[in-house]
Amino acid sequence: VPAADVEIEIAPDKPGAGINPHLYGHFIEHLGGVIYDGVWVGRDSRIPNHDGIRKQFVDDMKRIGAPNLRWPGGCFADGYHWRDGVGPAAKRPRTYNFWEHRMPPGKHATETNQFGVHEFMRLCRLIGAEPYLAANVGSGAPREFHDWVSYCNAPAGTESLADERAANGDKEPFRVKYWGVGNESWGCGGDMKPGEYATQYRQFVTQFPVYLAPFLVATGPRGHSRDMDLGWTNGFFEAMQGGHRSQVHGFSLHFYSDFRNNKMRVADFKAPDWYAVLLEGMRTEAVIEAHWKAMGKYDPQHLTKLVIDEWGMWYQPGEEIRPDYILSQPVTLRDALHTAITFDVFNRHADKIEMANVAQTINCIHSLFLAIEDKYTRTPPYYVFEMYRPHMGARQAPMQIRGDELTVPAQEGAAKMAALAGSASIREKRLTVTLTNPSLDSPVTARIRFAGGAQAIEG
Repeated sequence: VPAADVEIEIAPDKPGAGINPHLYGHFIEHLGGVIYDGVWVGRDSRIPNHDGIRKQFVDDMKRIGAPNLRWPGGCFADGYHWRDGVGPAAKRPRTYNFWEHRMPPGKHATETNQFGVHEFMRLCRLIGAEPYLAANVGSGAPREFHDWVSYCNAPAGTESLADERAANGDKEPFRVKYWGVGNESWGCGGDMKPGEYATQYRQFVTQFPVYLAPFLVATGPRGHSRDMDLGWTNGFFEAMQGGHRSQVHGFSLHFYSDFRNNKMRVADFKAPDWYAVLLEGMRTEAVIEAHWKAMGKYDPQHLTKLVIDEWGMWYQPGEEIRPDYILSQPVTLRDALHTAITFDVFNRHADKIEMANVAQTINCIHSLFLAIEDKYTRTPPYYVFEMYRPHMGARQAPMQIRGDELTVPAQEGAAKMAALAGSASIREKRLTVTLTNPSLDSPVTARIRFAGGAQAIEG
């Protein structure tokens, strides 16, 4: 057998945690060109659509088996009042959008509310995705949240809100399980301290209408901070001690590979820029492990799981696909490798994570699609989602990768990184192995062997 640069050992006979399909989730927000033009082209558009929803977007999301959609934000969520987006479209109010302050001169982010609750639920049904709704804690109240839950989930003929939903076109409940209790409450969601948010969380969830068992997600840290924002995690769980009726099923962790203050160009970069992005993506693993350890001090049984509901590559402004499509950016092969490295981290830590959501699916930051009117394209990360689909719902297979590290040029000098990154999973007797070579110029030979006497067969 010829020598290999890297030796890989996999133990398919010792499967670990199930890889929740929700790790491959999505996020769309009322921001720039995400909803309006990206997803919603309007019922009278010449662009092929399903009752106003861009048909190509639906078809491509079905192709990758998109498991969920997070909506309506993001920072927009803590200024969104759900009633503005129900009822006859012509009677819906035009309202202020949080992102107005980021718009270029002469452009506005006024929210038309043409894409509201029913349109979002229709999109989820078309794709086959589960809805994940983010509630307004920053400018809303518990009553508004509870009414939204009842509007979505109350069976026909029970509450008056169920009758209202039926009058608006959906007699049967939407059965929404996943609810985010605010978003980034340390920042745009209320500028709170951990203890302040914990008090709000208790008030919002104690009287939650339980028509089906919910999965409630608390606002977690800004994980891409240099200190990982562990103070938020410790402060929140410390403040939650002693409560008996305020369960936290999920804890939101946001982790961007954040290069907003870095002068590199997105579509024209040198080798040190390439490796800087991939090295920062690899840091995801240390952040997950650190917060999981902190959570374990207050929750030794780890009943609360991580929900990484915003992740992706975020570059400096200046390369938007259109000036008013704020936070849009070019997306390249480098971002595809970042995606693969991130997914392999998620797979390896599947026991800790309930859900993850790329930010955002179209026309914003780490996009799978870019669209301007009738112009539409898939980006390189889309194909990583497609390639990794066999992992969804499989069980993690233990993997060890042994080999010399690469020495690579990075922005702050030479750096070390693994010659290969990867993960493995097994479903029945079918093994899926994904590997990423981060090098710009060095091929890698790898030899895979199975521990425990397992044998590979064709077919």
